[in-house]
Amino acid sequence: MGFLLTLVASPLAIAQDGTKTPVAEAGAPEAIVADPGVLAFSEKLDKWRAKIEAAEREIADSSTTDEDLRTIPDELEGLRQTIVDRRAKLRPNLEDRRERLAKLGPAPEDGAPPESDEIAKQRKQLEDEVADLDGKLKQADVLFVRAGQVIDQANEARRDRFTDSLFRPVPNLYSSILPTALETLPQQFVRIFAESEERIAEAWSKGVLVFGLLVFAPFGAAYATSRFVRRLAPSAVEAGQPASLQDRGIAVIKALLRTCLPIFAGLAAFGLIAVSAGLAGPTLDAFLPQALFAIAWAALLASLVRETLVPEDGVQRIVHATDAVAWKVAVLLWALIAVWLLDKLFVLKDLIVFTPYQVSVFRSTLFAALCGLLLASVLWTIHKGPQIRQAALSGWRGWLFSLAAVLTGAILLAMLLGYASLAQFIGTHAVSTAGVVWIMYLLHLGAESISSVSVISGQAIDDDAEEDEDMGAPSLLTMRIIASLFLDIAILAVGITILLLLWRFDWVEVHSWIKAAFFGFQFGPIRISLQSLLIALGVFALGLALTRFVQRWVTGRVFAGRRSESGLHESIRIGIGYLGFVLAALAGISYLGVDFSNLAIIAGALSVGIGFGLQSIFNNFVSGLILLAERPIKIGDYIRVGDQEGTVKKISVRSTEIETIHRQSVIVPNATLITDPVVNWMHLDKSCRLDLPVGVDYGTDMELLSSTLLQVARSHRGVLKHPPPVVHFAGFGDSSLDFELRVFLRDVRERITTSSALRFAILAALRDANITIPFPQRDVHVRGGSPEDGV
Repeated sequence: MGFLLTLVASPLAIAQDGTKTPVAEAGAPEAIVADPGVLAFSEKLDKWRAKIEAAEREIADSSTTDEDLRTIPDELEGLRQTIVDRRAKLRPNLEDRRERLAKLGPAPEDGAPPESDEIAKQRKQLEDEVADLDGKLKQADVLFVRAGQVIDQANEARRDRFTDSLFRPVPNLYSSILPTALETLPQQFVRIFAESEERIAEAWSKGVLVFGLLVFAPFGAAYATSRFVRRLAPSAVEAGQPASLQDRGIAVIKALLRTCLPIFAGLAAFGLIAVSAGLAGPTLDAFLPQALFAIAWAALLASLVRETLVPEDGVQRIVHATDAVAWKVAVLLWALIAVWLLDKLFVLKDLIVFTPYQVSVFRSTLFAALCGLLLASVLWTIHKGPQIRQAALSGWRGWLFSLAAVLTGAILLAMLLGYASLAQFIGTHAVSTAGVVWIMYLLHLGAESISSVSVISGQAIDDDAEEDEDMGAPSLLTMRIIASLFLDIAILAVGITILLLLWRFDWVEVHSWIKAAFFGFQFGPIRISLQSLLIALGVFALGLALTRFVQRWVTGRVFAGRRSESGLHESIRIGIGYLGFVLAALAGISYLGVDFSNLAIIAGALSVGIGFGLQSIFNNFVSGLILLAERPIKIGDYIRVGDQEGTVKKISVRSTEIETIHRQSVIVPNATLITDPVVNWMHLDKSCRLDLPVGVDYGTDMELLSSTLLQVARSHRGVLKHPPPVVHFAGFGDSSLDFELRVFLRDVRERITTSSALRFAILAALRDANITIPFPQRDVHVRGGSPEDGV
């Protein structure tokens, strides 16, 4: 029977594809088949290593072109990302085997009871697999680092070649190169015109419809975009009305949108139609997009000059200059932009028409000369203009003016010494850099308008927005400053990235810098990064916004319609504001990874010195918390502290503001309100007693006087009926009988107006009742002598 079972079971041990599957013997460990992912990873390691070695050989080869060197960082950066992804997929396999190995435990020591052969084999197999996987991952790490080093080598080789080409003077520039270029220049123009005619004929051959679309579609797209943008971004300021610098900056940005977006739409329509109709071809594939981008950038710069220097409304000009000086500078800058565009198009023309070396050198020299002369003319015009000179040479603008002067001198000097490529490079990039920096400044003005303080000038910005009572001016200003800071950081990051790419830095290198700046660096146990700072600021702003929501909810729901509890409402609102601010700050700081236990140790070490140095401040701070908690005085209470008397307007953690009847604000330290006697007329209720002294003649009828005074008191609407008014006989005066009319008022804040009104009414009532208010009388007794002696 066992023999038959063996015969039946043997064929099952052979797989359908013909390969034999290992059969586990009794007591033997289960065979672990190799993971296909591990095998594929091993093959990838060899391919990655070969690709990196090929890139190293290509960098070492002097015949490698600059374009080939430019592609190496892109390819290797993609390889580095692939290594990271593959490594992340293989890591769980290693962790799984380590976990299984940990479950088996260490091998028994000498002298200990032996373990079974199956456990020993499994441990040995897992140890081998862990070592193999760990080795493969380490090889991947080495290749990752090696690829980064090769990227740096490629960038360094490109920079060395580029620097060498810039600082290599052209031999015989003025004696041989330029005369030869002038001779071959007409032939060059003939080739350009012939190529242009060929392209126009090719477009005409596509049909009248395609040719018509090429001619008229850009105008239609520009017109439609213009109509849409003018409705979307109307003028920000009224004509003829002066505005702040921030409002003028926003007006310039909107004007740029209204001017440039239609041009961009027209150029995009032309390019799309040309590509769709098959007019680009292999020769125009590289020329057309770069040429359209150069035209769009030149249009943006020209519009920027127009809206900055000579807008339709001269009052809104950002630069302080007269109309004549502004127009002269604008014309010079437009000429400079035109020269830049022509140079850019002639450089791109080399992609279509072959250009001799002499013509290229002549073009670079001519552009450098025109660029240097135009820049010098602009600087001279600014220097001669009184208003614009004062604005341009003050503060940070003076540094920019000096930098522009140095660059202009460098362009002209390099041209005269025969460094044509260097002069052209400085000129073209100076124009583009100036445009990028100025656009960044305008965007900064737009972001600055959100806050209430100018970052550059440090002055307050006029703001007609109403103050948010629920949030409070300080918290609202903090949120606005944080929002402005976010925008400024974004503007600065994008602008610096564009400038780095503009100055021929490779995108892979720039991208690595951005990642390092954004994700930060390790500083002890804390990782400092722009990402963490931005998120921490976002958490802080979110906490302030949540505090504002809670304050609004308390105002609108809990205390809705309860005017009698306005003081309690204000105290709770302020308390919520301070508590929310502290919690938001703690949440933002904790996100940065700051250990509060360390802060507690530092705070304890510094508490003694701070306690002595800031004792009065902490005393006022604690007193403010006591005032908000115990509420002996509330906002709206009428109090007297020392010789100051008035209504409580604001209770902060350091001081309390009191407004007197003379509309004066008195700032009282909170410690004074805790330690010194304070008279609070409205602590329990708003009512108060008013005593009005009245003196009458000794022959006055007492009953008539009493009824007259009580009648006056009862007839006044501000006097309470309960407790009722009382006439009190105060005493016998030297010349009068002294009485007091004691009345109770509904609101202590009406004490002064009510006392004045009652005095007027008492005087009129006493006159009607023929009750006399006597003058003071004095009896003088003279002793000794006769009247004649006195005479």
